[in-house]
Amino acid sequence: MNYKGLSRAFTLSALFAAMLPAMQANAAAFQVAEHSAAGVGRAFAGEAATAEDASTIARNVAGMAFLDGPTFTGTVSYIKPNIEIENTTPTPTGLTDPNYPYGDYKGKVQKDVAPAAVVPVFYYVTPVNDKVSVGFAGYTNFGFSTEYDTESGMTLPAKKSDIMTYNLNASVAYKLQDNLSIGFGLNAVYLEAALSNVALVAPDTFRTALDMEGDDWSYNWSAGVLWQPLEHTRLGFSYTSEVDATLEGKNKSQVYNGTVVANVNPLGLNFNTNGSADLTLPSIAELSILQQLNDQLSVHASYQKIGWSSLEKLTIKLDGVPAAAHPEEIFEYKDVSRWSVGATYKYSEDWTFRTGYAYDNSPVSDEHRSFRIPDGDREWFSVGASYTIDSNQKLDAGYAYLTGKESEIHYTSSTGIKVDGKIKKSNAHILSLQYNYKF
Repeated sequence: MNYKGLSRAFTLSALFAAMLPAMQANAAAFQVAEHSAAGVGRAFAGEAATAEDASTIARNVAGMAFLDGPTFTGTVSYIKPNIEIENTTPTPTGLTDPNYPYGDYKGKVQKDVAPAAVVPVFYYVTPVNDKVSVGFAGYTNFGFSTEYDTESGMTLPAKKSDIMTYNLNASVAYKLQDNLSIGFGLNAVYLEAALSNVALVAPDTFRTALDMEGDDWSYNWSAGVLWQPLEHTRLGFSYTSEVDATLEGKNKSQVYNGTVVANVNPLGLNFNTNGSADLTLPSIAELSILQQLNDQLSVHASYQKIGWSSLEKLTIKLDGVPAAAHPEEIFEYKDVSRWSVGATYKYSEDWTFRTGYAYDNSPVSDEHRSFRIPDGDREWFSVGASYTIDSNQKLDAGYAYLTGKESEIHYTSSTGIKVDGKIKKSNAHILSLQYNYKF
């Protein structure tokens, strides 16, 4: 078999793009939306205008000024993705065919590409006086994890890709008048990432090409305004800024270990070194409305704009490796929109029910869809309920079913080696539980 060119076939970029953790992306690309169980129940429609509990910190900090008294909100979401990808690399016609040798794995199906995950978040808001409220929170906006078995034949473009982000937030809101507030928040953002690639270096022989971990602390800010022009109408706008980070860590490699091996590492590159990559996570803008129709029924709607064009390409700088050999991956993401509508029905003093629908547009084009981030447009179908225990305590639950369409993935290495795939299944179940306490 001819394995020439493997030395330039692997990219590190998705180390910092195809995101990890105990968190799992379920909005477009690797955005995480699970900020509250009440929000899950209505597909996060009207979030920037609702301000019903302390989770308003994550979607519109101005909403803190509309809460009555000190409030704690804690939420745990369980996310179970179901993603299956089939290797569709054409069967090679000979040793010089670019589908060789990975076409030998045509028809292999990788199940459970993204693992189940748990997303814990918390929020606390307290008024300082009748005008000022402050809040503290821990939550996430981005995260993803994918992994492929070596038997799938899809580990050249991706083996394992993880990233976790977690925000520690401090915010303040000011009530300009009884029906109008503004807010501002600062986030300390921790990012942690890991990536591995496994290469086929001989018949049925796989070796680690890249195995890297990196992390960084960064920051961003959020701001918002909440206006109630009429007794039963609220309008909210919020903006969360980009996150600029430089992830630093160490890479391990069995393939690129400094030893010259013909057709595998002909230049004797040594990737067992430290590395870094600059990453800019996108901004998020949201416009929402809440309209109470009567004493029992309210309707909600939101429009989000996510600035994914910040992710154009990633270059990995490896210490001691010539700049020309630094891996680079082109993403060419575009800014996208998310639309959501929902309703809340107050059945009784104790019980409230919710439902919602959302449509997430993917920032990735068919040309640039990757095995690391097998993304596509998706729809949300949500239901939820709340139970008021007493004047201080309330429980919320939300369930959402997400579904995406079949899509194709086409990967070509810098030396022309091809790996193709088809997303056969792309759906997810989200179950969220939430506890609220008013002091």
